[in-house]
Amino acid sequence: MPKQSMQNLKTQVKTLQSSLERQKKISNALLNRVKKNLKYHLNPHETFEHNSILLNQIKETKKELYNSIEAAQRNSYLARHDTLTGLYNRNVFNKKLVNTVNKTGSHALFFMDLDQFKIVNDTAGHLAGDEMIKQLAEILLSSIDSKGTLARLGGDEFGYIMENCSKVQAKNKAKQLLSLIDKFHFRWDKKLFTVSVSIGLVIIDSKTNNSVDAFKNADIACYIAKNAGRNQYHIYKKGLSDDLSKHNKELKWLPKITTALKENQFELYAQPIRRVKPISDHNNYEILLRLNDGKNRINPETFLPPAERYNLITKIDCWVIEHTFNWLSNNITIFDPQVRFSINISGHSLGKENVLNLIIKLFETSVITGKNICFEVTETTAISNFSSANQFIRKLKKYGCLFSLDDFGSGLSSLSYLKNMNFDILKVDGSFIRDLLDDPLNEEMVKSINNIGHIMGMKTIAEYVESQGVYDKLVELGFDGLQGFYIGKPVPINDLIDR
Repeated sequence: MPKQSMQNLKTQVKTLQSSLERQKKISNALLNRVKKNLKYHLNPHETFEHNSILLNQIKETKKELYNSIEAAQRNSYLARHDTLTGLYNRNVFNKKLVNTVNKTGSHALFFMDLDQFKIVNDTAGHLAGDEMIKQLAEILLSSIDSKGTLARLGGDEFGYIMENCSKVQAKNKAKQLLSLIDKFHFRWDKKLFTVSVSIGLVIIDSKTNNSVDAFKNADIACYIAKNAGRNQYHIYKKGLSDDLSKHNKELKWLPKITTALKENQFELYAQPIRRVKPISDHNNYEILLRLNDGKNRINPETFLPPAERYNLITKIDCWVIEHTFNWLSNNITIFDPQVRFSINISGHSLGKENVLNLIIKLFETSVITGKNICFEVTETTAISNFSSANQFIRKLKKYGCLFSLDDFGSGLSSLSYLKNMNFDILKVDGSFIRDLLDDPLNEEMVKSINNIGHIMGMKTIAEYVESQGVYDKLVELGFDGLQGFYIGKPVPINDLIDR
């Protein structure tokens, strides 16, 4: 609760208490008057009537007072605790961390981030995810002593402060927490889920500058633990490693991405996809993205990874979708009626209600029809978000748009998932195309993927076509579409107007 609100509530309670005391004095005086009237056989009726009214007022005042005190206690609790788990919230944790940093001795800060928790939400729903978080909170709480401070920092992140401990004790605690969560099995609707956690560990001692640095270092250590394979802890050490340097670089991108979204510094590009089966003079296009900060034009490989890690990718997806539809609404008549523009959708956006609603709204309010739009989802994204991907596809296919499975062959369970997903186009992972002419095994794999796609009723597209030889071979193998620098490089989308 804000400080000002709490102060106002205290003032109100104090006023009610004063009113209660005053009315008690009045009541006592009237009661004495009643006794006196009774003693001298005077008319007590009027006195009793007035006294009854005042007693009712006192009763109501007491009720209001108790309700206010109860509300103050409830609001005080909510201001300090997470509503889902009952653990301390981030505000309380931050204050405790400040106090701990200012103490003498050795202490430990744990930053815990659940690994791939999104799978639970996507496959079983948010109610299941909430229940899992509550059960995990109980497990974590049962493992700490009364001097420790455990908090839910938000989403699937927890923080723990262990006071007066050595470095060895902190490491052992981290191992214990890893083991507890690794053994946890969550059942929901006849489904069994397991989960692991990555832990960033920071030792707090006289060398610790402040709580902000301590928390930042714990986040960095957790990031390194995740990159090292998850389900482990990493203890922060001063000095930059390659992973730490990468993390710091990603952090610097956050304000740049936020500014780019706010000031429309992103630019749409388009790369042609040649139709070769049947042969056509008209291309389809894939929408790509660049960031122009006024000094450089930056490729997406640089800014998309930090955007994904720090939950900005959905905002970028929405920006691309909305600006593509707007551009097409103004320029669609210059293209072949059957032209199709492919828009990439990230795993973070699959299943997001706001993304789905945005696309539906654009279809219903613009001149663009589904036949002109294809949404591309990478194979690894589709597998990781199997349930939400299928629902997303099913709902949008009602508007006539197509769906393409990108980078096919890069995942581990391609064929088993492919049978159960309603895609229209199969795009072969570029790693198979690059060495197509030099590696007989690659050629056989590309040929097999193309045949599988056709058997399942899908069109096939090969990416990374960079030479005449590769182009000819893929035409020979029977691909429906080809994409790559040999066909055409990405160009600013407005350049398509002049072609």
